[in-house]
Amino acid sequence: MALLIYAMAAGTLGARLLANARWVAHAPRSGIVAWQALSTSVVLALPLAALAAALPFLPLRFLLADALGAHTITIVEHYNTPLGIWPGVVGLAVAGACTGLLVISTGRWLRVVSRARRAQREGLHFVGRPHPEGFTVVEDRRPLVYCLPGGVGTVVFTSGALDMLSARERLLVLGHEHRHLRARHDIALAHSGALTRAFPRVPFFEQAHEHIAVLVEMAADDAATNDADRRSLARALVTLGSGTRPEAALSATGTAAVQRVLRLTDTPPSARRGRGALVGIVALVLLSLPVAIALAPALEAAARDCCRVSAIDHVPVGHATDGPSLHDTPRGRRSAAA
Repeated sequence: MALLIYAMAAGTLGARLLANARWVAHAPRSGIVAWQALSTSVVLALPLAALAAALPFLPLRFLLADALGAHTITIVEHYNTPLGIWPGVVGLAVAGACTGLLVISTGRWLRVVSRARRAQREGLHFVGRPHPEGFTVVEDRRPLVYCLPGGVGTVVFTSGALDMLSARERLLVLGHEHRHLRARHDIALAHSGALTRAFPRVPFFEQAHEHIAVLVEMAADDAATNDADRRSLARALVTLGSGTRPEAALSATGTAAVQRVLRLTDTPPSARRGRGALVGIVALVLLSLPVAIALAPALEAAARDCCRVSAIDHVPVGHATDGPSLHDTPRGRRSAAA
């Protein structure tokens, strides 16, 4: 129950706090880490809840007891539920179904994206021409710049974009796309997008995916510019605003372009030292908290376990006791002889 309550609280209150936090737009890379840690923590809490409910009849109980030095019976007693094994059975069934759905939907999406990118690259061999600055040019009057992740990565400019962008704007946009490729922003989007496709009726995962999609663009904007070039990149975004990126590509425009232009034309906030480390610590706490909740009953059982099996095993035969020894009975003698 604690794990389910945690998942609901993190997916509602936690998401609301993170969505309204101003520092996320000021430090987009830290914001990406925060959203990924929060969504992964919610996903992690659900199968852990199923395992906790099913622990009394899973072989895992023996491994957990050995690791903590506690009795298996004590561990089982701390994880038993008033309804018996049924919460564990139902929980494992639901967790298994959700995991299977996530794996199947992600596998299908990866195949679609792989085919789309392969088709894009094959087409560029026929219609594209290399540019001395390290990108591919396609004849098209629409101003468009995008990149194709995977492998060495490919950046594509249309001839319309080359005609409309100045030399400085072209370098800034090229740096934006190279940042997408080096930072592998496609992996961050694949992670959040997989949860959205597998659980389309959960608003939290859709919210996380939308925010991460904006933050990866902001992070690429920051990596490509300094304080003097921010307005130049903003002009380039306005110039490229009429373009439409192909399927399975990352583009400098098309995602929160207006919000990014306003951000680039505004005075950049001063960087705060230690923010990245603090966000990293919070991310570790978010990922560790579901595990700690799941292990709490076992740790409490180990702390209260005062009667060790090892202490009983080392009692010598014939040791004086207040009553008859186990070895003094016929059944005890037969067991000792055996």
